[in-house]
Amino acid sequence: MRKSLLLICLFPFMLHAQGVDATYEREYKRGVALYKSGDFASAISALTPLTARKYTHGLAPFAHYYWSLATLKTNRLAESRQMLMQLRERFPDWKKMDDVRYVLADIAFQEKQFGEALDYLEEISNASVKKETESLKRFYVNKLQDIAYLKSLNRQHPSDKTVALALIDMIQRTSNEKSDLELSDQLTNRFGAVASKPSTAVSPVRQGGNNLQKGYYNVAVALPFRLQEFNPNQRARSNQFAFDMYEGMKLAKMKLQQEGILVNLFTYDVGNDPEDMLNVVNNANFVQTDLLIGPVYNEPAKLAADYAETNNVFFIHPTSLATDILVNHPNTLLLQPSFERQAQQGFDFMRSQPSPIRKVAIYYGSTRRDSTLAAAYRIKATDAGYQTIDFRKTREKLDSAATITELNKPGHVAVFSSTETDGTKVMNMLTKRRLTVPLLASSLAFNMQNIVPAALAGREVYIIDTEFIDTSKQSVRDFQMNYLTKRNTIPSVYSMQGYDAVLFFGRLLHKYRNQVRSGLDTRTYNDDYLLSGFNYKSSNDNQMVPIVKMDDMRWILANGQ
Repeated sequence: MRKSLLLICLFPFMLHAQGVDATYEREYKRGVALYKSGDFASAISALTPLTARKYTHGLAPFAHYYWSLATLKTNRLAESRQMLMQLRERFPDWKKMDDVRYVLADIAFQEKQFGEALDYLEEISNASVKKETESLKRFYVNKLQDIAYLKSLNRQHPSDKTVALALIDMIQRTSNEKSDLELSDQLTNRFGAVASKPSTAVSPVRQGGNNLQKGYYNVAVALPFRLQEFNPNQRARSNQFAFDMYEGMKLAKMKLQQEGILVNLFTYDVGNDPEDMLNVVNNANFVQTDLLIGPVYNEPAKLAADYAETNNVFFIHPTSLATDILVNHPNTLLLQPSFERQAQQGFDFMRSQPSPIRKVAIYYGSTRRDSTLAAAYRIKATDAGYQTIDFRKTREKLDSAATITELNKPGHVAVFSSTETDGTKVMNMLTKRRLTVPLLASSLAFNMQNIVPAALAGREVYIIDTEFIDTSKQSVRDFQMNYLTKRNTIPSVYSMQGYDAVLFFGRLLHKYRNQVRSGLDTRTYNDDYLLSGFNYKSSNDNQMVPIVKMDDMRWILANGQ
């Protein structure tokens, strides 16, 4: 960093310059040579007499300047500052005054007077010196860890981009306060998602596609934070998943940094109003986004999908199970397995179980999710040559119908319901009819946290659980402990989903850069992820569909993936 101080080339010397005697010039040249050789103490001794007030000729301001550099090199900050102030007073029209302001700013930064330093830098007009100021600011500002001080600097210097980006990064790493998130959102919309790293130059705005050679990756997180409605005293919020997901993402960012992968997270508060997303994509700086996670609501998500195609980036929908949005949007991915994927893999798994009976009974709950899964499962069964002998809602009186009996029994039963008592309801019906066929259910059809083996009555019960967490994994235990330490609460599955998503796609961007699709098609990724991992081989929804069963009082994977 100190090399940035050497902004002045030695002024061409004229042996008989007007007003400069030979002795002064000889001593000046000797002092500068000593400075350049690193003998700062001797340079100070040689230059000191040359800074006397009686000297007013052309080399005098240079003598002041190099004397201040030499004292700065010996960490005599106050003396260096005093000499520079004397230089400003005696030679106010010196053409190298911007270099003086630069050094004064450096001294102020070292003395922790950041506001004063920024004031000096704002006075600089010379283009070449001004270019150097950005590196100087990043070097010091990015070291700040005091969010309150950064806010104060931002208030004093609201147009300073380096301060704004440092404050955005600090908020996203350390704060979950409503006012902080609002401020981060405002600053992001104004200054954009441009990284501000001490050793990384900002890349120019891309035109028509990614430029992922810059050494860092900008991830836009567009979730319904609803900051206008935020109440820190409210424990349960309908959009709590957005905050939880983002907390997990921040921990993934730290993990990636340990792996040498720099990811910047930029949050956008996008609800169900398409105007929210329009404001985001129309921001000129948003074009520097490398990956977009969210939004979650239909209309804003469609805008995000269109944007991803136009700008050659990937849009990750974190919650949708519907494949409609994937049509004509090859750069859109579902973080979760789709309805069709869950039905297909659930049916394939049950068909692989030893049963000669090619019949199935399907029961479903009252939500759209339930009926969609049930319909998809029925289609898969029919396509495979299976007969669906019963297809009804669970709210009906299942005991009253005699569709399935010992003489007309299915090879297995499927239950898709968001009501946690429906799984038990169907099992009771099967028990009354003395049918012990295997049962496949969606995870919400049972209270999986409290169910005990005895409740399954010795029956083969398999659960499609896309949120399955294997607590025996060391990575899961480490994450839970780290999250509890930092947030003072137990992480939800959304926190883990956010963590996995940023960790996976951050690694993918780093390894494959502009060939992300190639990386997706290469293999299944279940490495050290908290949930079940990722499989996008020749697909745009995640093909990892965990199916679990009860084994010795705990749920374990029944389908190895």
